[in-house]
Amino acid sequence: MSPFTMSVTKAAQILIIANTDKGPYQQAIQGFKQHLSSQLSADYSNLYLSQNKNKQEKVATAIFDIHPDLIFALGGASTKLALQNTSSIPIVSTMVLKESLLQQANNITGVSLSYPFTTQFQWLKKFFPEKSKVAILYNSEQNEQSIKKAKKFSKQAGLELFTIIVESPKRLPYALEHLKKNIEVVLAIPDKVVMSSKTAKAVLLASFRNRVPLIGLSDNWVKSGALYALSWDYTALGQQTAIQAGKIFKGVPVQQIPSEYPRKVAYSINAKTASHMNVEIADNLLKNAKKTFN
Repeated sequence: MSPFTMSVTKAAQILIIANTDKGPYQQAIQGFKQHLSSQLSADYSNLYLSQNKNKQEKVATAIFDIHPDLIFALGGASTKLALQNTSSIPIVSTMVLKESLLQQANNITGVSLSYPFTTQFQWLKKFFPEKSKVAILYNSEQNEQSIKKAKKFSKQAGLELFTIIVESPKRLPYALEHLKKNIEVVLAIPDKVVMSSKTAKAVLLASFRNRVPLIGLSDNWVKSGALYALSWDYTALGQQTAIQAGKIFKGVPVQQIPSEYPRKVAYSINAKTASHMNVEIADNLLKNAKKTFN
């Protein structure tokens, strides 16, 4: 039997390691437990990094003491610590933005928070059926490969993509000047240089002043002024990772279970921003929004 497969006849021992015990994490954990309970009997142990100072030591101790059959990791920090402390125990992970984190070892799989460009562009066209000129601001060191994918899939979606390099936060004001030229929509992608808590105010202000809608990264970005953002159903994320865990408990090797994007798409809308920019949002989009900010 592969070191990353298992066949459990007694109650499975599952160690849950999460960045925090706050709402979205609890929703994902509940979704995970509810779905997995229909397939097998399991005993759960919880470790929240926000409640522990010596995080590395606590994770190592928990893994040694419990010797779990599987680790359910929620959040980037939790996932990294799990990977650092075992190369043999299967790990399923979610609540991480970078899907590459779920591909770093043979004993991990999971569901990232990122959506593929095919999904992003599909929803962009639902919100802006008459717009085609889309800009992405990015740092080349962080997102060169992502931009290659964006260019490929934007062509397939019939969009004209403007990719604007921002090599440092100091260059951001110059990059934002492009919003005055022909650009109809800005799509934000995860980027620590361009789209961070330190740059959010400048990006949102430029979007607002130039009346160029910004597709944000999260509900918080929409609350702050982005027109909309694809969001997440956290319970569904937990259920999706539970399906992966169920396969592992049935004996499927972890390395044969590919990481996934979220299957269920949620989104939030800022109605005030839409009004300011004279953007008419279809009634069905408003009706089905996870959250609407007025």
